[in-house]
Amino acid sequence: MSIGPRERAVKRFTTASVLALAVASIAPAQAQDATGLLFRASADKSLTADYAAGDPVPNFRSGVDITPDGAIGGAARWADDGYVAWKAPGNIRADRGTLAFFWRSRTPVGEAPFVIFRTGFADHSSWDMAFLRIDWNGHGFDAFVTDANLSRVRVSWKMDHVPAADAWRHMAFAWDETSGVRLYVDGREVARKDQVADLDSGLDQFGLAGRVMSPHQVQSRYNFMRGSDFDEIRVYDHMLAVTDVAALADKRDPAPVTPVDKAAQRQAWLHRYGWDRVSPPVLDAAVTRVRKIEFADAKDLKQWNWKGVDGIAETTWPGVYNRSRLPGRDDYFELPDWNTYVEGGKRYDLTIPPGERVNRVEIRGAAYGSLDWSDGTKTAQLAKRPQGVVRSVDSIAERTGGRLSFTNVMQEQPIQEIWAYDIGPGTEPAGSFKLSYVVNAATATDLAALGDLNTYIAGRFAPDARSTVVAMPAAGLKAAVGAGTGGAGAVAARRTDSAPIVHILIPSSFGDALPDRPLARAFDYGWQNVHDGLDGIAIDIPALSAKPNAAGLIPLNIRMKDPLWPGRDMIDLSVSVRPNEARTLWLDLRDRILPGAQV
Repeated sequence: MSIGPRERAVKRFTTASVLALAVASIAPAQAQDATGLLFRASADKSLTADYAAGDPVPNFRSGVDITPDGAIGGAARWADDGYVAWKAPGNIRADRGTLAFFWRSRTPVGEAPFVIFRTGFADHSSWDMAFLRIDWNGHGFDAFVTDANLSRVRVSWKMDHVPAADAWRHMAFAWDETSGVRLYVDGREVARKDQVADLDSGLDQFGLAGRVMSPHQVQSRYNFMRGSDFDEIRVYDHMLAVTDVAALADKRDPAPVTPVDKAAQRQAWLHRYGWDRVSPPVLDAAVTRVRKIEFADAKDLKQWNWKGVDGIAETTWPGVYNRSRLPGRDDYFELPDWNTYVEGGKRYDLTIPPGERVNRVEIRGAAYGSLDWSDGTKTAQLAKRPQGVVRSVDSIAERTGGRLSFTNVMQEQPIQEIWAYDIGPGTEPAGSFKLSYVVNAATATDLAALGDLNTYIAGRFAPDARSTVVAMPAAGLKAAVGAGTGGAGAVAARRTDSAPIVHILIPSSFGDALPDRPLARAFDYGWQNVHDGLDGIAIDIPALSAKPNAAGLIPLNIRMKDPLWPGRDMIDLSVSVRPNEARTLWLDLRDRILPGAQV
């Protein structure tokens, strides 16, 4: 790869990335509260949460006030056109949890369905972005969670008698990606579905809104206007046992968290990365170059459809269909087809820029079918993707230019993301200059330049998946006489039950300081005022002594996060290394302009 006069190569370990080792053990997250409580809004005096692992203050609020006649003290009174939403990060998890509250319809219910509670995705391909919803379905209650591939794990219950308008009922809905969902009314399980699912997703907000709750709007409008009363809204970080739900319905606290099924959680982890089937390709060369190919075009029929190649796992190709074939999606709320053709969702055509080579394709998502390549005159099948897979890696014969096509067996089954790579032995380019870093596991990441990233990680990941390390200048920190250093943070505190994931953070600067810390003077290390583009990142993977899998390999997943938006991956790569073999990966990014912030 040639390096122009105004380009540079930066050598580091990785950019706010996720490095996941399949060989480590999975352990349960331990919430701050012994019962696993993440969020509690009693609504006795206000709508600010009494307890919150995330933000306790409502993010949106209109037409929701406090009424004194709650099930326990005061309660939230939701007007028909009102809404209230709390931020989801830290307060609710997608992979598992329990939502519970007391509910009173206030106005008699009838045959018309309406939404009772919502949780929205951080981003999505559906219009309303509903991850979780609890509804009055016209004869009882429906509840669901949406998996990472648009399908819904859903239960429905028909009541013998409709609830009285002035009666408080206790509602609870629990979900776990390793076991399924449970719906409880007044402490009794009334519906369940036993099903494993991939529920790993970013969430945005949760609360009361009739029509939509998403990053772009929260509202109750049109025929989605139906208020009611709520009390004691609680969210837990695990699926509560039936005895614990009964305790909540009886206005008591649940028991402390009990040990979880570690084997099931580990299996879900391996499945998410595709490591339950096969290990990704091994790094045989001492230095391997990796270039992600940015597609020149992405189309479904004649429609530009970029959501399968945008680096955001929550968005998909195709979009969502109103009367969907996917499990659990077609219900009593008939919404317009969202950004789809009637004949869409069958084939995804991706144009490789002329002169660019591709020899590996990775796919995340539930779509199953065939991957083909065409030069415009002939078509060759490259791989077949089986049903039941959510992550696959296919090494293919080298292709230059042309078009990649994925043909779905089941229309609508989505691709979350598809990556095309040019991978092979190579060397790290010289560039105009380098910034060199060494990962220091003993140093805490509580640096001023890393504040936003630390907040994102704490909200997006479970406590056992928040392990962070900081990349420090390889030459060490320096300071003027009598001055502090911005990188002289506290010693990191480590969990003993951490999941096999680590976030490596690279500060853009060591000059700023947190309150009550000395400012750094006469020294800094970063890319401010640099008039060059980032050409790439080299990761020196040390010789690992971790226990290999049955194939004798250590699988790794390496993600390069967008410095402007950590919810987006610039590179998401699966590789394997052998124990005690050091390797270097050169990740070619080609002239990215970095902001003056953290990466």
